[in-house]
Amino acid sequence: MVFYLVVAGSNGWGFLSFSNIISVLSQNSHTAFAATAVTVTLIAGQFDLSVGALVGLSSTLVAVLTASQGLSLLVAVPLVILIAAAMGLLNGLLVTRVGVNAFIATLGTGTAFTGIAVLVTNGELIFTGIAPTLISAMRTEVFGLRLVVVYVAVLMVALWFVASRTVFGRRLFASGANPIAAQLAGVPVRSTTLAAFVVTALIACAGGLVMAGNFGSANPTAGPELLLPAFAAAFLGSSIVGKDRFSVLGTIVATFLLALALNGLDVLGMSAGAKPIFNGLVLVCAVALTQTLRRRSARRN
Repeated sequence: MVFYLVVAGSNGWGFLSFSNIISVLSQNSHTAFAATAVTVTLIAGQFDLSVGALVGLSSTLVAVLTASQGLSLLVAVPLVILIAAAMGLLNGLLVTRVGVNAFIATLGTGTAFTGIAVLVTNGELIFTGIAPTLISAMRTEVFGLRLVVVYVAVLMVALWFVASRTVFGRRLFASGANPIAAQLAGVPVRSTTLAAFVVTALIACAGGLVMAGNFGSANPTAGPELLLPAFAAAFLGSSIVGKDRFSVLGTIVATFLLALALNGLDVLGMSAGAKPIFNGLVLVCAVALTQTLRRRSARRN
């Protein structure tokens, strides 16, 4: 809070103006999707390092299919969703059936996803030809808010309902908290974990569609850059809600707080290298704080 006030004071309080906050929210909506996707597998006790790459691949594929191949959105979007679901299923099968460590499995598949994105674009950015309908679906404003911000709110409410009001949500938390105990209690841990990877991939795919439409372009190598802020937001979010578990609400709030802080670094005239340093420090501090809170909770119980 002190940081935000310092930046605002140096900027004539324009930094905390409604228009600037809305702008930050809009520009980082795809990051919120990536962070939420990461949170789903974290709740299940797994790591998915392919999320950023899958956001980038989905963004690239919808751009290529509409701009280069001339497909309509009614064909391109379902096709991209099916591809993303297959990628998530692949991750889940590698972890739950083959027995590959989630960190290694998704690191490998994520690298491959980025390679596919580069391959289908020949490593070139796509600036033209993206379906105008997709762009307008993201950039249209309702009551002063871009629709992408509304989509994030809908995502938050939907996942809150799934996590807190459905059997799948309870199984997800149980699998992540103690898989052995959950298995003994009758929870299908492997199936739940597999489903978590698929859901993560679908949310990442939605983030890719949001990114392509919001920016009106696609960069095949942009996705992996989202991984660090996504994990930083997920761990920071678990601290924000004051509980010893991951939270979709906390993740989304943390995503925008971090995005606003990075915007503050721009306002202060910091160099580009300050942003990855900031994200790295936030991730380390957030993980340390989360572990501290969990240890305290364990001692109380």
